[in-house]
Amino acid sequence: MKHTVTVWHHQYTIEVYQKSKTVWIAVGDYMGQRIEVKSRSSNSAAALWKDAARYKGN
Repeated sequence: MKHTVTVWHHQYTIEVYQKSKTVWIAVGDYMGQRIEVKSRSSNSAAALWKDAARYKGN
């Protein structure tokens, strides 16, 4: 499923999918770099992706 997240006043569309019963993966491009994170739910995976993008943009 697609999620839209806002990082530093810019919107990015990321893909979030379920790999197994308890693993969700969020993937998307930020400033030309691919970011991929894993978490236990779709919303937390999207939030972790946003945090990773903020870290890269700092």
